[in-house]
Amino acid sequence: MKEKIQKIRQNKLVQKHKAKIKFVLVGGTNFLLDLGIYTLLANVLGWNQIVANIISVTISMIFSFYMNYTFVWRSQKNLFETVAGFFVVSMFSNYVVQNLVILIVSAIIGEGNIQNVVCKCCASGVGMITNYFGYKIVFTSDKVTNLLKKIQKKFKKKK
Repeated sequence: MKEKIQKIRQNKLVQKHKAKIKFVLVGGTNFLLDLGIYTLLANVLGWNQIVANIISVTISMIFSFYMNYTFVWRSQKNLFETVAGFFVVSMFSNYVVQNLVILIVSAIIGEGNIQNVVCKCCASGVGMITNYFGYKIVFTSDKVTNLLKKIQKKFKKKK
């Protein structure tokens, strides 16, 4: 078994797409956590879809940050610089993009337990794509770090 795992790790295709594979694994786990909480709140407890989504993505966003920072991107950047960029991307994707998708899909297919899950799955799929590109910039690019440093300098000058 260890030999098979080692062969997979050494595969050129796996090496080339390592970050994407890790992102999908973490994203899949995060999706299950998010969907589980959402389903509990929306279907079992009967909460509003948007409220259930906001709570479920907030909890899963914390898990996602930790896993993306330490496992997917293995970021060497300062934790506090990374947190700001991560939460900007996540808040846009989770609170704006996902809720819009839920509203659009539910307007098309209606409401109900199955429809709630379908809406959430569609929203999560679109959100995962948005997150991948946003997180790639946050965790690997110096653009966000440089922008935050400029903002920090402006605040220091005003004092």
